[in-house]
Amino acid sequence: MPDDRETRLSERRRFLKLLGLVGMSSALSPPVLAFAQVPPGSGRPGAPEPAASDSAGAQGTKPPEISDEARTLAQVVAKRYGAHLTPEQLEAVTREIDNRVTGGKKLREAKLANHDEPDFTFQA
Repeated sequence: MPDDRETRLSERRRFLKLLGLVGMSSALSPPVLAFAQVPPGSGRPGAPEPAASDSAGAQGTKPPEISDEARTLAQVVAKRYGAHLTPEQLEAVTREIDNRVTGGKKLREAKLANHDEPDFTFQA
């Protein structure tokens, strides 16, 4: 019959092995997830194709027009990083810039009263 000390050591070793595996999995998960996320229509095997219901043309509505500010900022991105981007990627970047510009405008339009408090508290 194993004594109490050996049992505690084996339990401790098993716990430390498990802790090591958890640490490794948390360190490896972001690169694995990034690798697993393949853009649709990239031509790589297993890449999901965009569904017809997701496209704006299938619904009969046009996507919203992109603002001049967003197009100007996208030209800067194209000038700096255009060699590394496909036209589809550049269009996606332009739409994302437009979404952020629009969000910034909406945020500036929101008026706060003097008694409005932040949504969270700061702790040091």
